[in-house]
Amino acid sequence: MAEFILEANERKADKQSQLTDIRTSSRVPGIIYGFSQKPVSIDVDYRELLKVLKEAGTSNIISIKVGTKEIKTIVREYQQNPVSDKITHVDFMAVDAKKKVNTKVPLEFIGESTVVREQGGQLNKKALTVNVTCLPADLPAKIEIDISVLKELGQKLLIRDLKVDAKVTITNDPNDPVVNVTMPKKMQLKSLAEEAADTAAAEAATAAAEAATTTAEGEVKTEEKK
Repeated sequence: MAEFILEANERKADKQSQLTDIRTSSRVPGIIYGFSQKPVSIDVDYRELLKVLKEAGTSNIISIKVGTKEIKTIVREYQQNPVSDKITHVDFMAVDAKKKVNTKVPLEFIGESTVVREQGGQLNKKALTVNVTCLPADLPAKIEIDISVLKELGQKLLIRDLKVDAKVTITNDPNDPVVNVTMPKKMQLKSLAEEAADTAAAEAATAAAEAATTTAEGEVKTEEKK
């Protein structure tokens, strides 16, 4: 598991004017909390934070240096500006090497599904992350899912099908879907149209047969009267 380092300044108060100054100077306010760690208000360089977040996400340890202290953390959550998407605040949770953490781990889909490649099946990803519980040292950076096992339309993989180390517990519902393969909508519509056409043809043939039977019965009765 990779470990990342982030330099931070400690700040004293959360006055709005101070937060505005921090953000206009290309820094991001944040907080470190968790376990026996007293909450520490910090600010970090925006570009460095962005780089670490892209690589570490919520599933790698980030060592934050605040003055002479170094605190091991994971990203708990971050807020973004709804218009610009710029990060406006970040929460770090301090971790203890001897205590389990609860966090999200990204899923990585690998391999190729033959039903997608050869039959035009549509791959539907139902989950991009899962919740896990484990010790910080056992935290996986990602969980790989081999979609080459999906060989038929309608086939799916559930949470219980994910393979992880015995030291890691996935806390999602085991029956929750992760990925499946379905018939594309265009093919579904074509299939429905063909089915409707076949049904209409069958009904027309039945009606014609019934009409022919009725006509034949009428002719027989007419002959009998003669």
